[in-house]
Amino acid sequence: MTSADFDEYVAHLRQHFEECLIRAGFREVEAGWEGPVPHSAGTTRVVIDLPPRFPFRAPRVVPVDHDAVPWSWHRDLDGALCLVAEDDHDGLWWTEAPAFLEHVTAWFEHADTSWTDDRPDLDLDRYFHQSADRRLYLYDDLGQYLNHSVRFSPSSNNTMRIRHGTRPKKAFEHSKDRFGYVADLGEVDVPPRTWADISARLGSNADLDRRIRQQSVAVVVLIYRRGAHEGAIVLDVAPAKDGGTVVTRLRSGADTVAARSARAGVLAPELRDSRVAVIGVGALGSFIADMLVRSGVRHLTLIDDDVVMPGNLVRHLVGPDAVGLPKAEAVKRHLVRHNEALAAGLDTINSALTSGADAVEYLRNHDLVVNATADFATTALLHVSARTVGTRILSAALQNDGRTYRIDVLPPLDDAAPLPPSTTRADTKAPQLFEAGCGSPISPTPPHAVIEAAAATVRHAIGLLVDRPLHPAGETRHLYSAPRGSHHQ
Repeated sequence: MTSADFDEYVAHLRQHFEECLIRAGFREVEAGWEGPVPHSAGTTRVVIDLPPRFPFRAPRVVPVDHDAVPWSWHRDLDGALCLVAEDDHDGLWWTEAPAFLEHVTAWFEHADTSWTDDRPDLDLDRYFHQSADRRLYLYDDLGQYLNHSVRFSPSSNNTMRIRHGTRPKKAFEHSKDRFGYVADLGEVDVPPRTWADISARLGSNADLDRRIRQQSVAVVVLIYRRGAHEGAIVLDVAPAKDGGTVVTRLRSGADTVAARSARAGVLAPELRDSRVAVIGVGALGSFIADMLVRSGVRHLTLIDDDVVMPGNLVRHLVGPDAVGLPKAEAVKRHLVRHNEALAAGLDTINSALTSGADAVEYLRNHDLVVNATADFATTALLHVSARTVGTRILSAALQNDGRTYRIDVLPPLDDAAPLPPSTTRADTKAPQLFEAGCGSPISPTPPHAVIEAAAATVRHAIGLLVDRPLHPAGETRHLYSAPRGSHHQ
């Protein structure tokens, strides 16, 4: 499609949309297209504006009489109707005017019934203009600060962190701290849009208004609820010349265990008490450990007798600061650096697995043992030990210079047949590289293959931990481009 074709396509869609509006009784005015939207409670006149990015941005709809339409969570700060959620962009459905007008009518029908069964989005931020202060204000558990004064102090990466504190009577002239207050708005049915709205909801809190006028409070943190969900907003407040209060929103975020684990997946709560051992935390094992932790596992034992070499870094989880450290210690440091709460649940063993007694101990003390050594003797030892104990291991390895990964459940579940043997094919065209201390050529396995294999291994590990295995024997996948395809056991 040429640039001219693209422009013609956009112009055609715009013209088609506008012609449909005309047939629906709309007329062009300075602000857009004005017309009626009938619904069960009557008819409301609106103005529909097609933004410059139409059809890739939905039309904007504003009631002609702003206050004739009840304010709700489904209106924007400027009064426009909130019609399209971020997860409702499939197919650019709004390009057809009849479908779009039906959607607008449905909006009014929901408004007429006070938005019953409404989704409790916690987006109070969008009802206030952005502050000129672009720092990120971070807070932990706000319950400890409720109805108390707080202090936000500068931290790394242009952030401000909350702690207890009030503004001293003689504040340091060059202090970069900002002082505030934490209050509770309670259940919010209609979003406040001004300080007057907030003050009315807080009730008799004249002292807070006075402290804002005296500039001893410059930041207000508001806790609010929608149904069973709790949110928070951090506001920049300052006295206005007319005696009121200017309020804008600060960029803010929760720095809590809940916030850091909310995106871990729906199975994260089930994984929290699982105990997993990862034997071999080289390239593959290090990413397996990382993804297990990110998925919710909080008790991990890392086992490896090797140290981090400079050449390991391109495929390994850790960075240059870990060179010379035992691999197990290096991975632990990396994981704890990204989440201090993990420290108590991570154990390291800086030695190789060599005895059946140790294998049995690992199997008995963990819910799952993941073998990422790619060592046949270690795999065989763990397999025999698992049969003895009456449990199973998960063994993962990359083969064929990273073009294949293999994940075995050993022994397979439910007396299933094991995976068939893999065919190992060396790439005779690839130049072989050697380095001092290695008894075999350096593997040319690319980093993306390591990460893909690790992700697949973790999916199988999670399935075993929550007793919902992906496959009783495991998986073999050949990472070839079309037309060779892939094989999934």
